[in-house]
Amino acid sequence: MSEDLKKQIVDLFHEKSKGDKKMFYIRDVTRWLPDADRHAVQDAVKVLLDEEVLKYWSTGSSTYLVLAEFFPKEEGSCS
Repeated sequence: MSEDLKKQIVDLFHEKSKGDKKMFYIRDVTRWLPDADRHAVQDAVKVLLDEEVLKYWSTGSSTYLVLAEFFPKEEGSCS
């Protein structure tokens, strides 16, 4: 697994998340890196999910990727 590719993906998530949009599809991530192998990008995203740098967020019909720091907090949780 390329540490450089993982760093590129995290940097791109930070760059793309500066506006209102914080959630992206996996196909968005592969489009950000057109010269990289799509499977290598997907594998790097899986590792980032395992490391909890990225998280899945689902609307029920769509599944997005989001940086863990921007993951929506649950409303009304008692902690």
